[in-house]
This record gives sequence, structure tokens and C-alpha cells, in this order.
Amino acid sequence: RGTPRPVLVGRPKDTGLGVPRPVAPTPKKFACAYCIFAILAMLSANMLHAHPMVENALDIVIGPDKILIDARISMEQIIVASAHANPPNDLWPALARAHADYALHHLQVRVDGQLIPGTSTANSAIPHTLSNRSQLIPYHFEYPLTSPPHTVKIDQNFLREFDLWTASCIVRIRQSDDAAFSTALLTRENSAEYDCLWTAGAATRPTEAAHTHAPLGPTIRAYIRHGILHILTGYDHLLFAGALVLATTKLSDLIKVVTAFTVAHTLTLMLSVFDLVTLGERVVEPMIAASIIFVAVQNIFWPKQSRGWTRLAIAFGFGLFHGLGFAGGLKEAMSQMPRLALWTALCSFSLGVEIGHQVVVLPLFFGMKAVRGAGEDFHRLFVSRRIVKLGSCAISLAGIYFLIQALR
Repeated sequence: RGTPRPVLVGRPKDTGLGVPRPVAPTPKKFACAYCIFAILAMLSANMLHAHPMVENALDIVIGPDKILIDARISMEQIIVASAHANPPNDLWPALARAHADYALHHLQVRVDGQLIPGTSTANSAIPHTLSNRSQLIPYHFEYPLTSPPHTVKIDQNFLREFDLWTASCIVRIRQSDDAAFSTALLTRENSAEYDCLWTAGAATRPTEAAHTHAPLGPTIRAYIRHGILHILTGYDHLLFAGALVLATTKLSDLIKVVTAFTVAHTLTLMLSVFDLVTLGERVVEPMIAASIIFVAVQNIFWPKQSRGWTRLAIAFGFGLFHGLGFAGGLKEAMSQMPRLALWTALCSFSLGVEIGHQVVVLPLFFGMKAVRGAGEDFHRLFVSRRIVKLGSCAISLAGIYFLIQALR
């Protein structure tokens, strides 16, 4: 009668009051679970890139006898298309020179429905030393015409051979005698079209109906979609947002932490695109990876600090670096856009980023809220804590992978 009954480790204990309480898992079981998540996280991370999206820019001038395209292609695209996993920096200039044929082949120009062949002009402006993957490399393409065009349609399918990657082009387009550019966003799914106006075979200044200025509606829609796609393929940003929300238990806390993150990354995105704040990717990318690890580890070992002002300060501070990460590819590609089009594109892009965030954040928050509200007290506490810890373990391991990738 005086001998206590043995208790199975990892099973709920009887408190003597009829309500069982959970027992923390043993270190051995926790280590096994961590190893399983480590393997899964590393396998999935090896198939992913932190930003499987590149930003290019095209300046297109349409003349009565030829179409000229000054393309600025991201070094990231050049490396991916070369099928080199991680080429040394001294090989980058050679890859950039060889990429001209690839870009010409994956860029289609149609005049009045007919595909026009183009030629690549050697460009001595390619630097001899390159070290920044977001740097834009200049190329010049010419498309000869036999008569003045009426409708010009541009398509691109850059990186179509690589399932995980997408490439977009910020386009400025005009007729040869007009100083005002129209703007468009050229993706694999969306073409860029321009209607020309000619008189007696000679170029004349286009009327307002001929797209002298970019209409705001299509620009807003295009960049909202672009922002959503950018965040849904920005796995490092999603991991950070997921780690922030995973330990959030109240809707008010969710609103505060998301607001802090939003204000921070929107601020530095704007400042970076307008060239008021500059920080190299050698600093930005490791800091983004470190932010994922820090927040996830805080969820595991210091759960009490995962809420309140401490978490808000962390969300804001690291959010500044995430904004610089958003601007990495956009900064150079948007550098020559007209001012009104630039502001429209930036605001629409930022709105799209927030929509993309909410697509992930809201289901995660309300899913965790449902878990915490289901079952008896000990089940709610036990299950929710395990989800937070194991989920944070997986996020931290993915963050470690991205950190190693960023430091290469």
C-alpha cells in the first residue's frame, strides 16, 4: 500500500485530483524527434533556394525600321541558367558573356503577330569582376523590320527549364521619337504589348491613346500579383513570419507583431529602392537567415519572451533587414522607372507582399488557436507546446541551411 505505482515516462501522470497532467518528453525522445526534423528540413532545404525569383529590366525602343532592346539581366539568372551550382566569382564574367545567346533565345518579339529574329551586339560594358548576384548585366539586342510595325508584343520564358525558378522583367517601352516611356511588368505568363502610330511610313509622336503613359490599373494589378508571388516563393521570409506567429496566442498580439514587421520591411524597401539606404547582400542575406534562427530558438528556450515588447522589437529590428532583402532584385530593375510609375509599382508590390504574408499567417494562427481550444486542459497545453517546439526546431534548421548558403 505504501509503495508508489510506477509511472510511464512520456505519459500523463495522475495528479490525484482526477486531472492528469502532462510530463515533458525525455531528452532521448526529444533528440530523436529533433533528428527526424533535421533530416526532413535539410532534405527540403536542399531542394529550395531562399529567393527562387530574379528581377530583370528591359528598355525597348521601337523604330520604323528596327526594334532595339537594352536588357539588364540579373547575375542570379545567369548563374542558374549556366547550371553551375556555385561557380567561383572569377568565372562569372565568362558566364555573363555566354548568356547573351540564352537571353536572345528566350526573348520573343512579335510584330503584327509575326515572330521577328534578333541579333545580339557584343557589349563591352560587362565588368571584368563581378561579385553580387543581384547585379544587372547589360546586353543589347536588335530586331530589323521591313516596315513600320502596328503592334509589338514581347514575351519571355527565362529559366523555364528550372521548375522552382521564375523570372520577371520590368519593361520601359516607347516609340523612337517619343521621350516618354510606358511601363509594364513582363512575366512568363503575361506579355507586354505596345500599339504604334505611324504616318506615311515615318514615325510621328504617339497620341495619348497609343500608350504614351502607363495606365495605373494594369500596373497596380501586375505588381500586386508580383508581390504575392514574391513572398510566396520567398521561403526565408515565410519562415521568419511563421516563427513569429507560431508562439502568438492572442489576436491582439498577432496584429501588433505583424504590424511591427510590416512597418519595418516597408520602410527599408522604400528607402533602398530610392537609394537612400544601401547594404550589400553579403550582410543582408546572413542577417535574414540569422533572424529565422533567433526567433525559432527563442520560441523553444525562452517562450515567455516570445510575446510582448521584446518580440515586437525583434520583429521590427529584423524586419528592417527583410525589407532590404525584398529590395535586392527590385532596386536596380526599378532604378530608371518614371516617378509616378515607380511609386505606383512600389505601393502595389508592398500590398501584394502583405497579402502573401496573410495567406500564410492567418491559417497558421487560427489553426494553432483551434488546437489550443480543443480537448481537455492538459491536452491543449501539451499538444500546443509540442507543436510550437517541434515546428520551431524545423524552422531553425531550415534557417541554419539558409545561413550556410548565404555565407558561401
